[in-house]
Amino acid sequence: MDSNQLFKYVYAKYGLKFKPAVPGSTSVYVLMSPVDSGYFAMLSRGQGQSILDLKCGAMAALIRDLPGFTDPMKIKAADWVGAILEKVSEDSLKKALDFAFKLAMNGDEVNIAQNQYFYIAPDKVDDRYQAQAIKPSENLRKKHNNSLVPDRIRKMLEIYDYSILPSRGRAKNFYQQARMMADYDDDYPEFFAFKRFYPTYHDMNTGQLRSYFTWRSKIRQHVFEKTSTSYAFVYIYELLNNIGVDDAQDGYEKLLEFEGKYVRQFDISIDVYLQDWLKDYVLYYDLDEKIIKQRFASEIKRDHDYEVLHHPEKFTAQELAAVFAKKTTYWNSSKVINKNEKLFVQLLRYVWLELLDAKKYGIAYYSAFVGKPDIIEKPIFVGSVFYLRKQQVADHQIDAVRKYHFYQGKWQIHCDQQISRQRVNLNNFLHELDRVARTEFKLGRSIKPRFIDQAVLKAINAGVAEYHIQEKKAQIDQIKIDFSDLDQIRANASKTRDSLLTDEEKQLEQAEAQEEVEKQADETVKVDNEYGLDENEMFFLTALLMQQPWQTYLKQHHLMASILMDNINEKLFDEFGDVVLENNEQDQPQVITDYVDDLKDMFLKG
Repeated sequence: MDSNQLFKYVYAKYGLKFKPAVPGSTSVYVLMSPVDSGYFAMLSRGQGQSILDLKCGAMAALIRDLPGFTDPMKIKAADWVGAILEKVSEDSLKKALDFAFKLAMNGDEVNIAQNQYFYIAPDKVDDRYQAQAIKPSENLRKKHNNSLVPDRIRKMLEIYDYSILPSRGRAKNFYQQARMMADYDDDYPEFFAFKRFYPTYHDMNTGQLRSYFTWRSKIRQHVFEKTSTSYAFVYIYELLNNIGVDDAQDGYEKLLEFEGKYVRQFDISIDVYLQDWLKDYVLYYDLDEKIIKQRFASEIKRDHDYEVLHHPEKFTAQELAAVFAKKTTYWNSSKVINKNEKLFVQLLRYVWLELLDAKKYGIAYYSAFVGKPDIIEKPIFVGSVFYLRKQQVADHQIDAVRKYHFYQGKWQIHCDQQISRQRVNLNNFLHELDRVARTEFKLGRSIKPRFIDQAVLKAINAGVAEYHIQEKKAQIDQIKIDFSDLDQIRANASKTRDSLLTDEEKQLEQAEAQEEVEKQADETVKVDNEYGLDENEMFFLTALLMQQPWQTYLKQHHLMASILMDNINEKLFDEFGDVVLENNEQDQPQVITDYVDDLKDMFLKG
């Protein structure tokens, strides 16, 4: 067992976390008793070897002689022992740690009647400590059987199965006793405080049991009064095990009532545990999908952001920008981005789509710098006393990212885990996008580049180029004219114009038109082309390329130069990625100089 595995085991088994001995330290960690905050374990991590010092009391000398154990590394005291993580067996380490934990919980006195299962062997046998269930002492039995114990409580105490080791049977014994006491009420006039970690009925004396059941009776009558925190946990454990409820839905409602009327009113320290258990509860008991969604609202919101970042093609540019605004500091702090937000919202989407093309750029940017799909194992109802009765629990797909699968008493949680330095990575990306955009769009002063993978920079430049292409295409697509009445408009305009001409002007115009038509008839215009240009468009483009007059032709055919220009630009856009015709300073159509030679090769040769 390495140190990381040790951290996970301690949290799963005891609900405790190692803390740095000195703030910021990564070499020495301590484990504190929840009773008095005293140290009972200290982990020293060095190069190639980690030693866990444990406070084992009178058993320290015996344990120190076992394989993998040694003198303590940091705390030089007779009641401490050291365990070399790389050498000690996992089973021996867990037993020694459990022993140290129980000592810490019981004020350095082992409560053999309840939890202790270590013993010192006689001189003639192997002197290594072993695990063994120990029956309660005669004094304890007498204490339980005194005249103050109600019959139901006495019977409950008698059904406790001491043949099961506490590490396995504690939850089962609690469940069986809880079922027996499910409908029990009491009205005990005295109150005995109670303080235990992972509390159960078995940890209480008669006065504490009667105090608890009296308090619980009031709770069931919707009378909420402050009591010992350990009593509150026992009540929650009952509900988690569906004790004293009509069904799972009723149990959930009772948990919510207890959360609102007791936890938030009297003991908010319980809330961090209860919120976690409520999630397990709705999944384990397969409650309504709507309830599950409500309980996992924060996770769904978080996962939505990762879904947007991982699959931006499913979302709008505004949704992607909103996620960047939440996950970075650069988006909201950049004056250039704020001033040109509309541009950057669109630009960001093109660039981000380009960047996520791993095959094109040889970099899996999302999984390397943003979020990595992972499977996390977590014991169900961790930190509680829960008797697992169902071995088959339905899978739950919380959202597109998060899934819960139950296996051997644990949840296997499929989700995206945040990459270390995620915010820094995204800020650097935005900085480079900002830098490139300032140069490309002439947006204020230039800024210095940051160190970034060249593949990312290529993707940014490619995304900016794609933005230009799509913007030009969008400008062309914006020109939409209703052609249904165009012929009538042209006819009316021609009629109006003719009415304004004198007879002499009409004769002169007719002569010029006839001369122009005859001239054009002598010229052969190629209309068989692969670009979809019709006869009129071919004439107009050819005339512009050869710098010949085109006005009379358009007038005779009732055509508009602007419409011909737009049609030609649209049909040739895929070939050039740009418009080929534009208006000059006199607002007259002309061929863009850069494309003259290419267009002549395409339409005037062959």
